[in-house]
Amino acid sequence: MPEEPCQNSNMDPEHCGFYERADTVTFVGKPFPLNEGYQHLSRIKQCGFNTIRFVTTWEAIEHEGPGIYDLEYADYLVGFLKLIDEVGGLYVFIDPHQDVWSRFSGGSGAPIWTFYAAGLEPRNFEKTVAAKLHNLARDPQNFTKMVWATNYNRLASEVMFTLFFTGSVFTPKAKLDEENIQSYLQRHFIEAFAFLVSRIKSEIPHVFDTCFLGIESMNEPNSGFYGYGDLYQCPPHQELKLDETPTPIQSLRLGMGFPEEIDMYSVSIFGPSKIGRRWCDPDGTKAWVTENDNKDNHYGFKRSPDWKLGECIFAQHGVWDTMTGELILPDYFMVHPETGEYLDESKFINGPFLDFWSKFKQRMREIDEEMFLIMQPPVLQIPPVIKHNSEYIDDKTVVALHYYDGMSLLFQKWNRMLNVDTLGIMRGRYLNPVFGLVLGESNIRKSIQKQLKGMATESHQNVGYNVPIIFTETGMPFNMDNKKSYEDGNYTSQEAANDAILSALEREQLDFTYWCYNPDNCHDWGDLWNLEDFSIWSKDDLPDLKLQDGKTYTEWLLNNSIKGKNFLPGSSQSMGQSSTTGDTESTYSHSNASINKELVREITHSYTDLNGKSSGNDWSSELNIDLSGGVRAINAIIRPVPLLVNGDVNVCEFDMESKSFHLEISNARFQSGEPSPSIIVLPEQHYSNNNFRIRVSSGDFELMQNPIMQWVEWNHCESSDKVVVMDVETIDEYADDVIFKKNHCGSLKAFACGYLSTD
Repeated sequence: MPEEPCQNSNMDPEHCGFYERADTVTFVGKPFPLNEGYQHLSRIKQCGFNTIRFVTTWEAIEHEGPGIYDLEYADYLVGFLKLIDEVGGLYVFIDPHQDVWSRFSGGSGAPIWTFYAAGLEPRNFEKTVAAKLHNLARDPQNFTKMVWATNYNRLASEVMFTLFFTGSVFTPKAKLDEENIQSYLQRHFIEAFAFLVSRIKSEIPHVFDTCFLGIESMNEPNSGFYGYGDLYQCPPHQELKLDETPTPIQSLRLGMGFPEEIDMYSVSIFGPSKIGRRWCDPDGTKAWVTENDNKDNHYGFKRSPDWKLGECIFAQHGVWDTMTGELILPDYFMVHPETGEYLDESKFINGPFLDFWSKFKQRMREIDEEMFLIMQPPVLQIPPVIKHNSEYIDDKTVVALHYYDGMSLLFQKWNRMLNVDTLGIMRGRYLNPVFGLVLGESNIRKSIQKQLKGMATESHQNVGYNVPIIFTETGMPFNMDNKKSYEDGNYTSQEAANDAILSALEREQLDFTYWCYNPDNCHDWGDLWNLEDFSIWSKDDLPDLKLQDGKTYTEWLLNNSIKGKNFLPGSSQSMGQSSTTGDTESTYSHSNASINKELVREITHSYTDLNGKSSGNDWSSELNIDLSGGVRAINAIIRPVPLLVNGDVNVCEFDMESKSFHLEISNARFQSGEPSPSIIVLPEQHYSNNNFRIRVSSGDFELMQNPIMQWVEWNHCESSDKVVVMDVETIDEYADDVIFKKNHCGSLKAFACGYLSTD
């Protein structure tokens, strides 16, 4: 949503300039003003995350018109990346985000001029049932949960995605400046983000070697009408039906002002349930722009004379008759008009989607050869078959997948007794969806893990085992049980739900970025977008926290740190004295190794000050900033995490209830010179006041801290031929042995943790 004028999805369009200011909005300051960056970035680090998926939109860059870029916004993003680089220990990639095409069709993403380019009039979408907008709901607070997603199967989004990916196939008459609408839209989308990345490269090229990872392709692309077998019927793959749900031909007729009686649906555990019918009458209003609106002159469009404004573009290609409403070609989008080939979702992903990805990849590689390019296929669909195909993949290609628990999304409740195997049902693994039911919390957690593993396997099989995977979206809603937690402060359900997702990701060793961190989240309106409420942090959950500004990150840390925080009981502790290290006999059983000797080292501390130097005997110099206030479901969200691993992770498990952490690593690499430790964050949320014990099977380690983080540096590289193990567990008694060691700061460790420097 824009920063100025403020246009959150619950706001009345008549009072926030929703349509009138569409060309002149600014996104500068989203997600937060740069002077607030130290706080938010430090909190993200303190939660254990090291990667940020920076959500931006096509509209943020090119809202004024085709080819007109917002230079101030580009400079804002440059400033944001400078902050990331200064704070350290964080990586970032750009997400060209969209949902249901645009906020003018109920989501976010594309600028308003793209609708006018396609011949559509956004002001008429609600009346013609072409889109369902939170902004226009009679009671925004009771907007139907997840109904925004049904816009993918309403006219506005269906038209835009069809034209964007397959306009040259299905609408050859639709041309602007003698260029088909498909090429016109794709070119402008790709060039807008090429401009943004180029701006970063020209202004701050060094971040490509420090914190800037690269760019994702379009978020959650959709195939539009492509592959629809019968326009009289909703497509079989349309799992989500809520409120009034028109069939494709009903959408087309409504868009031309015809009245229709439409089926109404609600959601049940077994899928959509029909609850009645509703009469919808646009009263002659059309979803298509007319010549009288003068939008072509305003934006400089030179439209083909074969493309008549004010009439459905598909009717102009013989699909149906706008005079009688008769459907002439019900399978128009299922059969290729030229080849006669039958079309389906798989053909889309391996055809039009790949064509778009190829153009996107080629253009971004012109800007930088080394940054990561992250390909995102349509959500929950099987990735394209491109293994070993250099046109589509190189050694810096990544596949992006998304996963949410559908039951939790639709019902905004963590049901510990009943769930469904969503992926298994979508893949047709059950004769009847009822066989996809999952009973009991333990089995539900296993089912989530199985689904994540299945999605990763599909990607490896089709794209290649050497192509990394990242789940760029996963998460759980926090407004469960009708926001009960906001009244009593009990986030038990949210913790259980989030732990189920995060444990599954850990056990399958899958990389991810969590949806989401929203600095503006509040209890009344959640993330300020369609009543979604996913932010791990909310200002309404935050006790009074007053932070001072700082001209640099070091200055900010000094201004806001609490001096003299004591991590050991009593004040007579002898600092700097060596402890005795003892060996105990034990056996680890693991499928890859049997380790007969376990080296146990009680807590070994090495505290560091702001300059990366040992704090020595000066205990009062220890600094700490607690930014966990306002973090929700905190016991699940904040968890131990390996930030830098020397070797391959075999097992990584955290038990939220017992707070035990288990890590197994194999194939460590020995490098002469600088030590190459594994670095594991041990958050103070679980491990503080020496209430924990660390055991390692080999090597030695140091417990380190800076003002916002606590981590272990574990040197085990001399055991490269073994599986090495670390266990962390909480204990009742305090460990009182402390060793201070000098902090040897190398580049890899600096990247991983963001060591502080006076340089």
